[in-house]
Amino acid sequence: MVVFIYTNGGGEGVLTTDELEFNNINIGETPEDIKEQLKRILPSFSSFHNPIDTTAQANEDQYLEGLKILINDDRTEGIISILLPQLASFSEKFADKLSKIINKRVPLVFIIYGGGFTEQIRLSVDKYVPAFESPDEAVKSLKFLLDLKNRGWI
Repeated sequence: MVVFIYTNGGGEGVLTTDELEFNNINIGETPEDIKEQLKRILPSFSSFHNPIDTTAQANEDQYLEGLKILINDDRTEGIISILLPQLASFSEKFADKLSKIINKRVPLVFIIYGGGFTEQIRLSVDKYVPAFESPDEAVKSLKFLLDLKNRGWI
């Protein structure tokens, strides 16, 4: 089982990895077949290792399509998705599109940085999945959700 970090801002993925390790959550490696699927849709210079960095060049649809691959894979234990909307072309419809790919089997938590338009996106995503402004809050939430999942409560 793999806990994925999926981001469009690489440095934030590293900080989140550190926070997960501090909380005794092992992220694991991206399986080769998932890397191949992601390579077909994300920019070629993305990092396909875990944390997965789509780079700021990935548009909204590419970002969501990659996230969908992770959500639908049976080896996915949980996901922290880190979104820096100001770095890419993300619309007000992002949360509605996200709601169509959510799978309740996979705990999914977002970290969304920034204010203004970014805050609007964070609040709209938060209607569907927990969305935070910092790695420590997101990791605590994911840890709680993973515990509930392991107990069979979700």
